[in-house]
Amino acid sequence: MTRTGWLWSALGATVLALVACGGGSGEGLDANGRPLSEGDDPGGPMTASFRSIQSHVFTPICTACHAGAAAPRGLRLDAANSYALLVGAGSIEVGSLKRVAPGDAANSYLVQKLEGHQAVGARMPLGGPYLDAQTIALIRQWIDNGARP
Repeated sequence: MTRTGWLWSALGATVLALVACGGGSGEGLDANGRPLSEGDDPGGPMTASFRSIQSHVFTPICTACHAGAAAPRGLRLDAANSYALLVGAGSIEVGSLKRVAPGDAANSYLVQKLEGHQAVGARMPLGGPYLDAQTIALIRQWIDNGARP
């Protein structure tokens, strides 16, 4: 066997070994490979955790408008961007507010938009249907608890 043939054989064997070993089924992991915590199952009830809010609110509802390069005010609420663009980030519309002020839901732009406070402009989701009180309460709880990822 030539040197090149031997290298290709070795490479093929390595790839085969890696594929054969596998990495598991992915059960219990989110789309980014992170472990799901209790209540984060998109099919389960919503909880006051960021992952649950992402899967129950931001992804299915907010990304209808807040996605891609044309997202209003640059606020992309897809799973890859939402946390970084919300938590601790200043509001563009009301500069004195953080979009999400960890530990302070009442003074978070997100909550004020969801509750329809006049000082922050139109209520979200724009034109409704609006989130119910229980859903907003869970978002408030997540923020008041420190808005952890």
